[in-house]
Amino acid sequence: MIHFACDSCRTIKASNEIWLLGLAAETVGVVAARREVTILPVWDRDQAVHRLAVHFCSEECKDKYVAKLFGQEDSRTEGEKRDVRKRLSGRTVTRRKKSGRRGKKAA
Repeated sequence: MIHFACDSCRTIKASNEIWLLGLAAETVGVVAARREVTILPVWDRDQAVHRLAVHFCSEECKDKYVAKLFGQEDSRTEGEKRDVRKRLSGRTVTRRKKSGRRGKKAA
């Protein structure tokens, strides 16, 4: 028997309860990471057992999970807007464009 637990509060899903189902993914590259969560329109058992599936017992639990996933603080007030992107470094690297000419030799 398979038990589904809320990915936010760990409540176990009863068979007659309506829950939210999503698919979460993360791709980590050399210079950036990309995270995404797709909330599906209906609960589908085949999708619910997928290895990337995320399960939520309520909208509130879904919102908490998404806020945590994207690095937002739980203590925010409702309606407050925040940039979820974090700055990786204070340094900026610039590259000079190469010219087609080579330096002259000293005579």
